[in-house]
Amino acid sequence: MVYTVTGSLTQTGIAFVATALPDLVLGPFAGVLVDRWDRRTILIACDVLRIPPVLLIPFIADQAIVIVYILLFTVNAVSVVFKPARRAIVPAIVPPRDYHTANSLGSVSENSSDIIGYPLGGGLLLLFGYLLSQEAAVAIAFTFDALTYLVSAILIFSMRVDPAGEIAKTGQTVWKDVTEGITFVWNHRLVLANTLVTLLGPIALGASTPLLVGYAWDVLSGGEWEYSLIGAAISIGTVLGGLWLGRRERVNTGIVVLSGLALMGISVTATALVSSLIPALLFIAVSGFGSALVLIPGVTLVQDHTPDNLLGRVFSLRTTLFYSAIVFSTFIGGWAGDQFGTRPALFVCGIILTVSVVLAGLIPSVRASGTGSDPHASTAD
Repeated sequence: MVYTVTGSLTQTGIAFVATALPDLVLGPFAGVLVDRWDRRTILIACDVLRIPPVLLIPFIADQAIVIVYILLFTVNAVSVVFKPARRAIVPAIVPPRDYHTANSLGSVSENSSDIIGYPLGGGLLLLFGYLLSQEAAVAIAFTFDALTYLVSAILIFSMRVDPAGEIAKTGQTVWKDVTEGITFVWNHRLVLANTLVTLLGPIALGASTPLLVGYAWDVLSGGEWEYSLIGAAISIGTVLGGLWLGRRERVNTGIVVLSGLALMGISVTATALVSSLIPALLFIAVSGFGSALVLIPGVTLVQDHTPDNLLGRVFSLRTTLFYSAIVFSTFIGGWAGDQFGTRPALFVCGIILTVSVVLAGLIPSVRASGTGSDPHASTAD
């Protein structure tokens, strides 16, 4: 929507930055809330609070683009709390031996909805834009999006959670809680190595996000429909990656993460070399497959090696780092697209990621499996 209004990849990048800034500013403190409060209540509250700003966005966009940035910031500020709570609640639902399968199925479920949502959203925009107007079509699409949060809240309310997995309130200060999470990650060799190497993915994702908008409009000579297909292709690849991982009880986390990052780098590079829809979607789907190999094993590794009373803080710290990388690289990607063109910028993004993966693979702790340790061990390696 921002690219349609402004025609600028830099402005589009700023819009994506607005969605990521809350993770940078609020992320560490969100983890403290997740570790102190009832996690199911947090998830329900977050869903309900995101409904009003989502409904307002299409009615504000044409009047003040700055207000759209503020609303995006608000939605994602609430999401900052939702994301670590969603991952931290898993040990209260399934036993340790099922973490890997649960995370894989969670990824499959989440991205399956994207497979339906992206084409449906693009189709709704085209249909209602033709029958009514473009403004009405955008309003309908955002209303549908708001309703999904309501459905999510109802489903979470019906979910049974093991009380033993919930975390009691502590008497420590907020800052003490934050630093405790940081210290744990810093002192845990495997968690630290996985966190750092996984950062390569968000850096590439951030840079390519505004570039794929320009790719849909300028390279593919399309618009909302083509961009929705790109999103669907990423989700299809991620679902396939989640299904592939879900069929395996355990994997070598380090090797799988490096393989996923390599697939992402190669596929982004290949996407920049083509200008027709079908090959582009195939390469982008491979990138989605790779992203599943990066994210899912890392989540399981954290759940295996982190005590319950630190899960929220560890996940929120990782999320803060990842979105810090996204904030920086998204702006750079949008600027590079405007300065040098979408395809050259996308090509360089893929090459940088691929080379970085090769260098990271030389580090033993990055290649380590991350399996075999006592789940929720309270001491670092």
